[in-house]
Amino acid sequence: MSHPATINRSVVMVIPKQAYYNWANAVFPDDPIKTDSFNEHNAYLLNDELLFDEAKKALKNYWEFIFENELFGICTDDSTWPQKLTWPLFTEWFTCHFSSVVLDLENKPLYLEKFD
Repeated sequence: MSHPATINRSVVMVIPKQAYYNWANAVFPDDPIKTDSFNEHNAYLLNDELLFDEAKKALKNYWEFIFENELFGICTDDSTWPQKLTWPLFTEWFTCHFSSVVLDLENKPLYLEKFD
């Protein structure tokens, strides 16, 4: 058996909770998100040396960007976002699942695409 390459990153999958869907549905009441059919979630690559015994420490440098990115995915008008993005609000709106192992199952080279 050949073994796939590992990537020098860890990963966090961010899964919205009901509070996030409540906000999204309040922003767009005519096009509500059905939470039982929403099965794609964003994953973010992080430093590969993080310890995940405490989510706040692992996400210390990332949670605000992640929060904004998740909100932006629903509505680009930041005036619809909560007035203050805080760690307690982040944890009320999202569940995070971590993994310290990221395996690349493809033989194709990785590429980076930057959006400015």
